[in-house]
Amino acid sequence: MPYCRRCGTKLDEDAHFCHKCGTPVAAYSYASPAPSAPLKPIRNDPVVIGAVVLVSILIVGVVVAALFAAPFSNVNIEQTYQDDTLNVSNLTLNFETNAAQVNVFTQNLNNNNFVIGIQGSASKGMFGGDNGSPVKFTLYNDTVNGVQTATAKLEQSTTFSRYNVVCNIYVNPALTLNLNITSQTGQINLINDKLTTFESINLKASAGSLGANLQNATVIGNVTIRTQVGTIDFRTSQIVVEGNSTVDLHSNTGSVNIDITQTKTLLGNLKINAATELGSINVGLSIDGDVGAKILSQTNYGSIHTNQQHFSGNQSPIQSDNYPAASNIEINSRTNLGSININAVYQSTSSPILRN
Repeated sequence: MPYCRRCGTKLDEDAHFCHKCGTPVAAYSYASPAPSAPLKPIRNDPVVIGAVVLVSILIVGVVVAALFAAPFSNVNIEQTYQDDTLNVSNLTLNFETNAAQVNVFTQNLNNNNFVIGIQGSASKGMFGGDNGSPVKFTLYNDTVNGVQTATAKLEQSTTFSRYNVVCNIYVNPALTLNLNITSQTGQINLINDKLTTFESINLKASAGSLGANLQNATVIGNVTIRTQVGTIDFRTSQIVVEGNSTVDLHSNTGSVNIDITQTKTLLGNLKINAATELGSINVGLSIDGDVGAKILSQTNYGSIHTNQQHFSGNQSPIQSDNYPAASNIEINSRTNLGSININAVYQSTSSPILRN
């Protein structure tokens, strides 16, 4: 039963006006909502299915890769090789490794010519393959008329990962030494503090820092130290040079550091070529007595800084007050992009005195 919207009087079903106040009776109609389209089941949507499959594949790939990469077990590496070949006076040691830190020491070894010790560890993945050794070491020896040639190679297995390997090589300083040490990725350090004669030294790396520290050594040949990426440190103290020897130090990307102390006559002359494409060259030189020195410097995009005592010249070249002397050190330093820093001291202020 309708009612008047104005006065509230009850009206007949078919009334068009309120019989009391005359207000028209409003007619209302209620539209039924339009039926909506049925929802498409998610399980049948190809886009959703494709996304689910792709995510599933990615998750499985990550899990499998993690399983392969995850360390399953750690394997310790402990190997030692020694050589006691008789009647040897000259040793040529060729050593090559693809990834290890190599340290070479001169050390009295009693009856041994050299000893090679390999220490470290490696990790093996869950699906790492066989149970072999993480490293493979090969050594070939040949001795003719007192000249021994030893060729050694240290390789890492691809079924292992997370290598941490150090190779220590000890050579007998009583022998005349030719050292050729190469590493693809790893540091190489040569440390000599014994009376040792080097006929030649070659240290090379594709990526790794190289160092040679020669004290009380006799050099009768040339020295080459080269790396593609890494720093080179070359240090000498009171060495003897028989004849004329050349030292080549070169790094494509990295600094070259030279530190020389020489207060005794060299007997011969020493020429050092230091070069880097990208990096600085730092020279520390302290001489005395009848040892003269000359330093030349060149940089394309950098600066030259000198701190000199009893040296003459401005930046390049500079030379000691006694140059040329009975024995001389000449340093040629060149960098494409980087600075050259020189600290050169000639200690004597009086006439040079020959030192033995």
